[in-house]
Amino acid sequence: MKYDRDKVIDKATALFWQRGFQGAGMRDIQQALDMRPGSIYARFQSKEGLFKLVVDKYADNSQQRLTHVIEAESPLKALGAFFEEALMHPNDQRFMRQCLLIKSMTELDQIGTVAKQSVIDGMQKLNTCFEHIVSAAIDKNELPDTTPKQLAADWLQNQFVGLRTFALMHDDANSIRKMIDKVLLDLKHNWPT
Repeated sequence: MKYDRDKVIDKATALFWQRGFQGAGMRDIQQALDMRPGSIYARFQSKEGLFKLVVDKYADNSQQRLTHVIEAESPLKALGAFFEEALMHPNDQRFMRQCLLIKSMTELDQIGTVAKQSVIDGMQKLNTCFEHIVSAAIDKNELPDTTPKQLAADWLQNQFVGLRTFALMHDDANSIRKMIDKVLLDLKHNWPT
């Protein structure tokens, strides 16, 4: 059987996203990847090694999608579309409404040093993207030039985590869209000094 690294990582991503690091046992991994234990260890060294690759790819894909937001003619409109895409998964993929990185943050003490650092680095990558989005929105006069970039980026990342939790708990797409609109509206308002 030919080994397709991207497909294997995608299958592992779905498994870890659904079950978390601790919840995905080696039998689950073997079954999801359709690989024998020896092949898994030969290619990834360990469960943690596989998980690190999953987290790195997830963060890179998120960064790529956020780069499109940064480069958009209207960064705030593109950000709204990004939020909708991330939050509007059908019920059979409901687990994808939650951020894999945030889910992994709850297991930091159990995932090992290398994978733990990947999760932390991934969160920082996304925060940097949010800061660039804020800068781009300021440059395009969508946000006031007095908007504190780092504070707004931190707030935006926190709001995104909250939106993902809200979407996980609700089925009504209209309610989710209203929450997205509220976040984008609030982003334009005054900031504490």
